[in-house]
Amino acid sequence: MESNDIKIYEFEHYKNQSSIVHGIFTRAGGKSTGAFNSLNIGINSGDEQLTIAKNRKIIIRKMGLTPFVFLNQVHKDSIKVLKKDEIDLSKTDLSNIETFTADGIITDIKNVSLVIQVADCQAVMLYDHKKKVIGNIHSGWRGSVKNIIGKTLDKMLLKFGCRPENIMAGISPSLGPCCSEFINYKDEIPKDLWKYKSKNKDNFNFWKISLDQLLKKGVKKEHIENMEICTKCNTGEFYSFRGEKTTGRFACVISMV
Repeated sequence: MESNDIKIYEFEHYKNQSSIVHGIFTRAGGKSTGAFNSLNIGINSGDEQLTIAKNRKIIIRKMGLTPFVFLNQVHKDSIKVLKKDEIDLSKTDLSNIETFTADGIITDIKNVSLVIQVADCQAVMLYDHKKKVIGNIHSGWRGSVKNIIGKTLDKMLLKFGCRPENIMAGISPSLGPCCSEFINYKDEIPKDLWKYKSKNKDNFNFWKISLDQLLKKGVKKEHIENMEICTKCNTGEFYSFRGEKTTGRFACVISMV
């Protein structure tokens, strides 16, 4: 039985797209306990593997039993182009499999769910409604520095002929400018991004960085939606590494029908 506590956030502009099924799951409604309470899907989080598998199955059932693709996320800028011969569309239970090591994934395959796991980092969902291509990106501060968003858009254009003006983007709950302190920013953040630092403290606005990276590639501002929910400020609903250290990962899922 699924828990009645499951809560899913959606982007308003994707709700109006009949071809898109998506969801940002909160931490509620799962089987994990303690620091991982409760819908933790992060295999490398330190939680019990059997419990994580149960949580992943809850999400799979909730989203409609399509094959799920979980990535082995490593905070780099590798982008996977998912092809039809790389996944068995007859299998829905891929709860223990992280087939590809990458931090971004794009595909034109229908009825496949692309999953990003986060706890402060951004999940950035992309959809080209003309070419019928979707993407999902794991962009933490290292991803922002490497401009994984821009590189993913480049790959969508190269591999599928997408045009940026037709692409819609959504930025998940993530670490907000209120809490993104980098006391060693001179060693970690390149100088060209220092303009995003707060004037009075060592906090960076990674929401604005992502917005600008999308705009620079030609995505229209009216096609970009940021939930603007800080995970550290909202640990009751979302996992936050900054806020909790030992914690789980919540699921950000997008598929195309």
